[in-house]
Amino acid sequence: MSDNIHTNPSPTDTEKYEAHRRSYVNSVDTITEGAVGVRGSYGETEVNTVNIEDAIDQYEDLKRELTTLSYKASNSGKLEEGTAKSDAFDLDEFLHSVSSSADKAGHTKKHLGVIWKNLIVKGVAAEANTIPTVTSFPLGFLRSLASLVTKPKVPERDILRNLTGFCKDGEMLLILGRPGAGCTTLLKVISNLRKSYTTIEGQVSYGGIDPVTFSNHYRGQVCYNEEEDQHYPTLTARQTLQFALRTKTPGSRLPDETRHDFVDRVLYMLGNMLGLTKQMETMVGNAFVRGLSGGERKRLSIAEQMTTASTINCWDCSTRGLDAASALDFVRSLRIMTDVLHKTTVATFYQASNSVFNLFDKLIVLDDGYCLYFGPVEHAKPYFEKMGFFCPPRKSTPDFLTGICNPLEREFQPGYEKSVPQFAHEFQTHYLASEIYRSMMTELKDYENKFTNDSQAQVFKQAMNEEHQKRASNKGPFIASFYQQVHALLIRQYHLIIKDQEALFSRYGTILIQSLITASCFFKLPLSGTGSFSRGGALFFAVVFNSFIAQSELVRFLMGRPVLDKHKQYALYRPSAFYIAQMIMDIPYAILQVTLYSLCSYFMIGLNLTAGKFFTFFILLFFINMSMNGFFRIFGAITRSFFVATQLAGFVLIAVFTYVGYTIPYLKMHPWLYWLYWANPLAYGYKALLINEMNGQEYTCEGPGNAVPYGPGYDNWDYKVCTMAGGVPGQNFVKGEAYLLQALTYRSWEAWAPDFIVVIVYFILFTVLCALAMEYIDSSGGGNTTKLYIPGKAPKPRTDEEENERRKRLAKIADEMDGISTGTTFSWQNVNYTVPIPGGNLQLLDGINGIVKPGHLTALMGSSGAGKTTLLDVLARRKTTGVVEGNIVLNGEALMDDFERITGYCEQMDIHQPAVTVREALRFSAYLRQDESVSKAEKDEYVEKIIQLLEMEDIADAQIGMVEFGSGISVEERKRLTIGMELVGKPQLLFLDEPTSGLDAQSSYNIIRFIRKLADAGWPVLCTIHQPSAILFGHFDHLLLLVRGGKTAYYGEIGCDAHTMIDYFQSNGGPICPPAANPAEYILEVVGAGTAGKATRDWSEVWAGSKEAKALENELADIARSANKNPTREARTYAASHWTQFKLVHNRMALAYWRSPDYNFGRFLNIVLTALINGFTYWKLGSSSSDMQNKLFALFSTFIMAMTLVILSQPKFMTERLFFRREYASRYYSWLPWGVSTVLVEIPYVFVFAASFLFCFYWTTGMSNTAEAGGYFYIMVVFLVLWAVTLGFVIAAASELPTMAAVINPLVMSLLILFCGLMQPESAMPTFWRRWMYWIDPFHYYVEGLAVNELEHLTVVCTDDNLLKFTPPPGQTCGQYMANYFSYGGPGYIVNPDAVQPEQCGYCTYNSGAEYYSTVYGWDAANKWRNFGLIICFFVFNTLVFLGLVYWKRKGKR
Repeated sequence: MSDNIHTNPSPTDTEKYEAHRRSYVNSVDTITEGAVGVRGSYGETEVNTVNIEDAIDQYEDLKRELTTLSYKASNSGKLEEGTAKSDAFDLDEFLHSVSSSADKAGHTKKHLGVIWKNLIVKGVAAEANTIPTVTSFPLGFLRSLASLVTKPKVPERDILRNLTGFCKDGEMLLILGRPGAGCTTLLKVISNLRKSYTTIEGQVSYGGIDPVTFSNHYRGQVCYNEEEDQHYPTLTARQTLQFALRTKTPGSRLPDETRHDFVDRVLYMLGNMLGLTKQMETMVGNAFVRGLSGGERKRLSIAEQMTTASTINCWDCSTRGLDAASALDFVRSLRIMTDVLHKTTVATFYQASNSVFNLFDKLIVLDDGYCLYFGPVEHAKPYFEKMGFFCPPRKSTPDFLTGICNPLEREFQPGYEKSVPQFAHEFQTHYLASEIYRSMMTELKDYENKFTNDSQAQVFKQAMNEEHQKRASNKGPFIASFYQQVHALLIRQYHLIIKDQEALFSRYGTILIQSLITASCFFKLPLSGTGSFSRGGALFFAVVFNSFIAQSELVRFLMGRPVLDKHKQYALYRPSAFYIAQMIMDIPYAILQVTLYSLCSYFMIGLNLTAGKFFTFFILLFFINMSMNGFFRIFGAITRSFFVATQLAGFVLIAVFTYVGYTIPYLKMHPWLYWLYWANPLAYGYKALLINEMNGQEYTCEGPGNAVPYGPGYDNWDYKVCTMAGGVPGQNFVKGEAYLLQALTYRSWEAWAPDFIVVIVYFILFTVLCALAMEYIDSSGGGNTTKLYIPGKAPKPRTDEEENERRKRLAKIADEMDGISTGTTFSWQNVNYTVPIPGGNLQLLDGINGIVKPGHLTALMGSSGAGKTTLLDVLARRKTTGVVEGNIVLNGEALMDDFERITGYCEQMDIHQPAVTVREALRFSAYLRQDESVSKAEKDEYVEKIIQLLEMEDIADAQIGMVEFGSGISVEERKRLTIGMELVGKPQLLFLDEPTSGLDAQSSYNIIRFIRKLADAGWPVLCTIHQPSAILFGHFDHLLLLVRGGKTAYYGEIGCDAHTMIDYFQSNGGPICPPAANPAEYILEVVGAGTAGKATRDWSEVWAGSKEAKALENELADIARSANKNPTREARTYAASHWTQFKLVHNRMALAYWRSPDYNFGRFLNIVLTALINGFTYWKLGSSSSDMQNKLFALFSTFIMAMTLVILSQPKFMTERLFFRREYASRYYSWLPWGVSTVLVEIPYVFVFAASFLFCFYWTTGMSNTAEAGGYFYIMVVFLVLWAVTLGFVIAAASELPTMAAVINPLVMSLLILFCGLMQPESAMPTFWRRWMYWIDPFHYYVEGLAVNELEHLTVVCTDDNLLKFTPPPGQTCGQYMANYFSYGGPGYIVNPDAVQPEQCGYCTYNSGAEYYSTVYGWDAANKWRNFGLIICFFVFNTLVFLGLVYWKRKGKR
């Protein structure tokens, strides 16, 4: 069917002016005080009341120049002072004046359009991705290895099907379509974000430049603004924008304009344009940090993209979360910037109003990847009407267009029911045969010829060369030089670190405490043989602790990755500059850290007290810390998964610590692994520290344990020898350098070269490797979410008939709602809410009144930041901070313990357990929240009904996943799930916070229609809504309107066609509302919503004095008088019994763990590799005295394995706690079943982990091969791992943020290692620590238990290397000479008791393992099972403390 609509492919200048005239309406209609009337229209009207003569006059005014000087005088100070007036700002004039100044300065302009021809895009098909589990993960890993050899065929699905189109410079293109139509994909392909798609065919050209060239040289000139807002929460809005501007300050600026002036000028423009002037000093915030509101954060995201000054801008649902007035202001700003600066603007919006729609030049309508229409916006509606479709009077054009392909929504003109296309492919066929298509193709060809003839690409390249700063390479996409990038990043990094005061104080507090405790443990070490090993232990500990502290950097490093990925796309800076800036900013903090540690520990331990030695110690520790920072960050650079990074780092760290040279000297290392010693930066650092300490010192051999033999009668040094290696018979001392050489093969002259130099080289190497990894390894997920399905449950493409059936089923669902038996009335009177801020309190809600009755569907509206979400949080009892005042009554009684259970609250943040599927999540909610008397079958049936209603059949068996990790359902689908989670609970009262935000018009319509049905069935509903169309708004019957400051502007009925509400405003001096206007947009603009909104009067004062307010107060006073203040009815906090709660919570958590292979299989691999590396390091230990020592150190290595498990358990718990808090707030279940399940779910994995460790470690090290010894080792390791995991939970439960936990970990683990009695035996500890710390350290009982288990039956047989040799006196055999020594209780034995001079006596230090551990450590085999029992007690204690912390911190800060 052809159509006769004709478009002139080459419009005249007059026509262009006519088409664009609407963009120059004032950003917000100006209404003079006291005047009744309006310029412009409100919302959804086809007419445009702009006075063309005024617009021409305005153009004349633009000839006035705004010079840099006048700009400085008038504006530069205002923004800094926070006093710049938004109503004095005219974006149009501002941009024209800047553009005019740039022209005068001779700057080349960047103009670039984009065209695409025959574009076909394919992605991975649904069946290609299944939910990974602990067992499927290793198989998948093997498959991925196999794919390196042979490329497997991946099932594909079509996303875009043969699209052709263009967007000229200076034009705005709108893409409309329902979710899944391909709008985001088209935007991403235009934005050159291709990574997430398997196949892209066809041609995309940026003014003649191909995508590869554009990506390499001009990446930041096409920017994509995604739905999610990614920012550093602790920066202020100003700091966020200033940083972006510093990296995008062009080389060619206005005459006499400095970099600082440029940043101020753009900041002034963005602050006024987007209404952020007053928010500049506010922290950005996120779900955990209080800051900007959701709408303000969205505006900041928009502002940040605008700082890039990109030529082509793609906006993906960027008005999500903005109120209607702010959304319109934003698009008007885009219109002006597009016109004045000749930018190319492509956008997709859900629920766009006519006012927004009319600002665009061209339109694409997509469905299922097919193009239904591409052409001028003004011809779209006539095109479809001519085809036979009917647009109802109140329906906005965008809603009409997106509903065209939905049989439930579309309406026909009489007689056209059978002739119109039914499915997307039919629409595309019809469009390709139309006159509009031919006209567009002609215009495309003309445009292609134009930019070829005009050399648009060359002009653009010239403009880019000018824009680059002086020392920035013209070949790269970065505007700023590398130095300027690092400079800007340094400033940002400083603000990020200094703002995180909690982490700073805890970090340096940890270091201070740790250094003092370490020093006191090794207090004033004697210069003797026994003191020498402790001295080595103290220095080893200094190295270990500074490495542990560096590991906390990994958490901070990974938390910034989403922002880095966004900035990479914007080409703000090189990722390597990001790392270099972090490394430079490490320097002052590392100096402070090492200074604290050195001053506190060096002198107390009694290390070598010369200035040179101290400063050598200091500088070595500093470079060790810096190189370890780089070491850990390498793992963060190659992967974005915290679990993978920590597991890799943990495994390598164990190898590094083992091969430092302390626990096993170089001479004892096996040849197959000693290369680890040479490749280990800590080995060189430790060696240099030990040489620095011992070189030049003399260690006395006097005193028990320092020489053999000792005691009465053994005074002649000619016949005794020092036990310390390096001793010479006849000398009562050992020189430090002799000990270093003989015991450790350390040469004293190697401390500076090569050792110190090698540490610096490693620091430089790690810095270079990390910078290169950041630069060239792309660990981002490609910005696209991949859906993962239960195997065999992926949806198949539907035929046209199946799709029709699905739509018919959907139509029936909403009509089958059951009424509820008892209506619920909910009222609130004089609600005030204040929060503490530095210097006082801030009032967010001020005297709010309202009532929701059975059958009421009440809209809660207001501008962004007016307090809508805050009010819902207060009414739903979700606030945990601040002071709430007021009288809140439900059904004539004060709120009771069951209030949260019987109310449903759909929050703005879509937080869900990511491991389960959509259906599993909904059933979980239904089972726990519907009454236990309802059967499981009925609950399941109701869940299926909700799945169909919310059109989630295709994703019902898809894993929810997490958007930031690139897997799971989309942002829009999450919103539907959030609503579904509340609906399946059948609440008596429903709160919804922006339920339609981010949804398309039809989904929004379905949800609001369904909520209307709920209200009609007796449910009272209070719902915030941002951008309702007239049709959506028409479903509401009451309105609560808030203005800035949290005050009421109106509460009452909306009335038929909103007449009651409109009459109220008009009768109180408000402007007249045109008949065709959208009432929702009208009231928002009247009360001054929007980025620069101005109201004619203070509407909160008007309301306070109105008769409507008085009537409401009287009604609420009556309710308050009759309300039962102390109700006595039974109020059940939870719908399900505790046993049911436990079963459901535990089963879901077990499923979540099973589907977390990166966590569980990663831990398994980590433990196996740790066991193997230690097993082969201490391969087949024998029964010599040195082998006994090595057996203890082999057991010591399991501490590090436990440390890794502590660290890994924390982010897992913190993630789970996020979901728990949301569900606990809605009273799904109690804190106790969740806390117990968190521990129980770990136990099966722990048994497997311990068994794996046993197999890989126990026999390779040559441990005792008896059933009892092996069994004891196994159960001891089981409970150590359980203890370690629960300790991780305890630390995480006490910490709100991962960074906090990361700082506490080194302190806790270091103390446990320090006081276990291995590094410093109990006898050598200061009395203070020996009395209590040693006895409460679980590692003490663990290592004693394992040591006596292994050594109690061992008979020591010394090798020749282990023997201490000395000459007996003349005339005595060795046995005779040593008889008195052994009679005094001396340990060991003589291997050659009959030897006489000149042969030397060979003394073995110990007879048996039992003699060794009882002599050195004071341990006893009788304590073996006691120790096991105590480890169980420590595990139980951890569990109880953990449960206490879960209860204490069960509510998040809100």
